[in-house]
Amino acid sequence: MSTNVFEDQKFCMEAWDQSTTVYNKDQYNMYLKLVSEEYTELQEAIEANDAVEQIDALADIIVVCAGALLSRGVNPHSVWNEVIRSNKSKIDPETSKVIKRPDGKVIKPATFSEPNLAQFLENVA
Repeated sequence: MSTNVFEDQKFCMEAWDQSTTVYNKDQYNMYLKLVSEEYTELQEAIEANDAVEQIDALADIIVVCAGALLSRGVNPHSVWNEVIRSNKSKIDPETSKVIKRPDGKVIKPATFSEPNLAQFLENVA
């Protein structure tokens, strides 16, 4: 049973003889192109009001983004944890809620802490 998108994608990439622990520029660029292609498929599915194709494209976007992170040579678990840590800093500890603008965008409070993503590139070319 699959339980972790990063581990599942790493397993597939290794079966495809792709690198997953070091920066591979060509492979990384291929995954970036795939992100764009999957986003286009999502837009087409939205325009066609095709719910099945929408969730297929969204799942594929997650997969190719995981592939891009692994191709970049970073630890995707660590990147994810840092982004979630930062997102959680937007939550008011007293109310367990966020403050939003009228359009739904979350406003960053004084407690907000930017994600430190550069730390994951220190040993990556």
